[in-house]
Amino acid sequence: MTLQELVRTLDQFQRGLTVYAVRPWQPSSNAVVTRPGDDGRVPDEAVAAGCRYFLEVHVALHLLRQLAQGRQLSEAERCAALIEYAEFISSAVKPYPFLKYKFPVGMMIYCRGCAKLFDIVVTSGGSRDYRCPDCGKVQMFDLDAFTRKAIEQSRKLHRKPRGGR
Repeated sequence: MTLQELVRTLDQFQRGLTVYAVRPWQPSSNAVVTRPGDDGRVPDEAVAAGCRYFLEVHVALHLLRQLAQGRQLSEAERCAALIEYAEFISSAVKPYPFLKYKFPVGMMIYCRGCAKLFDIVVTSGGSRDYRCPDCGKVQMFDLDAFTRKAIEQSRKLHRKPRGGR
């Protein structure tokens, strides 16, 4: 499968999977979607195909949702956006210059009180409290901190050792 083909079917993959692709990343690059190794390394299947970490499926889906913001992106635009983001993540550039939220933004957060997920609507950047509808415990969510943490986690995956057991 190529990155272009992957973009077409991205929403059919489990959110816990990761995309690995052959560099240099371009729409025609071969890609593999699989679960990372238990130790965080690139799985043997991806190494054998000559692939490197690209993005997690859930991150790619979230990014595309945020970039679309009510308009229909072409397949080529979606693929280019994912490649641009993956290139950014693998670089040392900070902060992510082209991710701008258009509020309101629907999200799901985890309640530390009852261990359930619940939906929220974020209306601005920064920190805000949200009450869990199941147990009533207040959860703090900071969109800016969440974005920075997601970028840093993605960068860490790029720095992990490749292949091997």
